[in-house]
Amino acid sequence: MRHIILDIETTGLAEAGQWLDPVEPDSRLVDPVKIAKSITDKTAERDSKLGLDPDLCRIVALGWHVVGGDDPVVEICKTETTEGHALEHLAQVYAAPNGQQETRFVTFYGRQFDLPVLMRRAMYLGVKFPSLNLDRYRSPHIDVWDALTFNGALRTAHSLKFYAKRMGFTTLDKVDGGDMAALAKAGDWDAIREHCLSDVGLTHAVANRLGLLRM
Repeated sequence: MRHIILDIETTGLAEAGQWLDPVEPDSRLVDPVKIAKSITDKTAERDSKLGLDPDLCRIVALGWHVVGGDDPVVEICKTETTEGHALEHLAQVYAAPNGQQETRFVTFYGRQFDLPVLMRRAMYLGVKFPSLNLDRYRSPHIDVWDALTFNGALRTAHSLKFYAKRMGFTTLDKVDGGDMAALAKAGDWDAIREHCLSDVGLTHAVANRLGLLRM
């Protein structure tokens, strides 16, 4: 059994607005200035969530670690071209040598986000990528979030960083997933890389603590 610890970082597509309905201002407003501000504010709020939509986001960092293999890898995707190359590289890594060994991705909330995004982005970019089973109970892939929440039974779910700290693991990373758009816009790719690398490491540590890598 091969385990690949996986994490992605995403941001909204700059052109996403062309596929969305126009934002409507607050219906109670009549002042043109206030209407314009309402539209601007609502558009900004909508756009801030695009990075969480598999159909309206793109991957800016793709990180993985083959357990027991070489050091973790983080591929920075400054453009859709490099994003496509990163997806192709991951697909090659996922394919076990000679197809004789089953490979499982290990993620945090990946069954509901990371893995669907990988397949969606591959589809939009025209990249060949394996079809992954995301069934809540039958997927072979390991989701640390699912394990910690007993497949969603607990409603007091927390972030990866919370669980890692709660278990005693430390990280110097001060960045959150919500910072990706601003960091990408500023060209701070090093911060994005370090955050993705940290999440790969924390996912590995928590999964190992839970005994999930023995599955």
